[in-house]
Amino acid sequence: MPKLTRGNLEVVLMPGTGGCIARFAAAHDGGLQQMLRPLPAGFATPDPLDMACYPLVPFSGRITNGRFAFAGRTVQLPPDDICPPHAIHGRGWRAGWEVAEQSRTQARLRFAHDGGDRHWTWPWSFEAGQLFALDEAGLTVTMHLTNRSAEAMPAGLGLHPFFEARATARLTAHLPRVWESDAQGIPTGIVATPEKWRFDEPRAMKRVEVDHCFSGGDGHFRIDWEDRPFALRIESAGAPHAIVFAPPGEDFFCAEPVSHAPDAVNRPEPESVTGLVVLAPGETMELTCRFGVEPR
Repeated sequence: MPKLTRGNLEVVLMPGTGGCIARFAAAHDGGLQQMLRPLPAGFATPDPLDMACYPLVPFSGRITNGRFAFAGRTVQLPPDDICPPHAIHGRGWRAGWEVAEQSRTQARLRFAHDGGDRHWTWPWSFEAGQLFALDEAGLTVTMHLTNRSAEAMPAGLGLHPFFEARATARLTAHLPRVWESDAQGIPTGIVATPEKWRFDEPRAMKRVEVDHCFSGGDGHFRIDWEDRPFALRIESAGAPHAIVFAPPGEDFFCAEPVSHAPDAVNRPEPESVTGLVVLAPGETMELTCRFGVEPR
């Protein structure tokens, strides 16, 4: 497991399990603060869903029934175990990544998909990468996705971080529009964000229940914990959409920078609304997310 250290910060990666972040922590005089929900100790075979953060590539969110049409081709993906019959979050989080480079403060991970793969039937070949760079004030994750096939490919990127201690956490974010969705989490249309899901002012997450995609924001979030010394400021580029996930009965929540809305490949709205990117052969898209650690 690659470990990055700088100043009072430490990041542990698990490339073989979805190219994930297993732990991101900040030391202080009173001990150690987990900036993301850490992988619990003692897991012999951890799952990406147990991790602190996992990558979303080559798409984010659900694809209805795992099926869509693009450029005259019909694509049928296998269902994911967490939301059958739909596909979700692409392939990167379910695959092993290789360590391409590593130093004390940086690591570069790589994942390649063959369009002829019979197990995960995305028909375009692509290469994805993640660069983790730790400095004394935070962690920067830079993702890239390159179309390695001979035809244009629909594409998207995102990160899925988990934040613990929801009971004492406050989220601040400008999220002016929200995608309404059906009971299975499939978007049905976009509307102005109602008051119950507005975070323009710091909002306690303890009683918020939400699992929706938001659009029109600036890619910035701030998370403060009432009982912890550090806050987390998240600033992303290449992610004009965000998923906020706060499930009932859990003490975690997620605020995920993503490049497009769920099921974008099946939506009737234009790409300027859904965020879907079409990559030409050899073309690359990028998403950068900065997790800045600040005294509260």
